[in-house]
Amino acid sequence: MKKCFMMVALLIGCMATASAQEIRDMFGSDQKGGISYGVRAGLNVSKIAGQYSPDSDDKLDFNSRVGFQVGAVVDIPITNGFYVQPGLLFTTRGAKEKSSYSEAGYSEEASTKYRPMYLQIPVLASFRADVSESVNVQVHVGPHFAFGLGGKCKDSYSDSDGLSESQKYPFFGESTENEDRFGAKRFDFGLSFGAGVTLRKHYYVGIVYDLGLVNMAIDKEWGKEAKFHNRNFSIQVGYNF
Repeated sequence: MKKCFMMVALLIGCMATASAQEIRDMFGSDQKGGISYGVRAGLNVSKIAGQYSPDSDDKLDFNSRVGFQVGAVVDIPITNGFYVQPGLLFTTRGAKEKSSYSEAGYSEEASTKYRPMYLQIPVLASFRADVSESVNVQVHVGPHFAFGLGGKCKDSYSDSDGLSESQKYPFFGESTENEDRFGAKRFDFGLSFGAGVTLRKHYYVGIVYDLGLVNMAIDKEWGKEAKFHNRNFSIQVGYNF
């Protein structure tokens, strides 16, 4: 009986050792390297979400706007399969809205495009595993910090009588007597969630969702009850050196 227990214990120990080795192999010996760098570029689909007042149903009726991002990341290995990945990205965000009206013999259209630009600094925890010698899958999560660099809003109007006009004004800051502004704060903070695949240790393809947590609306411009937030989905491609 003792010999049977010993054989079973030995078998279980061998299976556990083999499983642990398989898990270690999955994270890959290449994950033990030093600090590395990469470049990223991507397509953004962004939106501004929120409402003018929590006591009403008057929510922002904005549509998504297509933009882009470009920048660089640094991969700092902590242990097999776990990295910290800070980055620096130039990214465009924003939204757009459009309205129209028509009646017999008359029509009009109005639209507004919001085009802010940010310098974004993500600091992501990156979990990675090799699924083959040439394919490494990754999951990222962590905070991002963004600083508004500039950007404009553009209002356009036209009607069937031939009237057409447009105006541009800054996205960030408060309006003054001499200049209208949208009234957004420059600083933004939020969480980023993403996943990607690295092919042949160099070529990267991934997706990221940025959830803005800072209320963009300036109180003096919109009132204390207004709450606007950045939302952004991006598809990224890159190269790791």
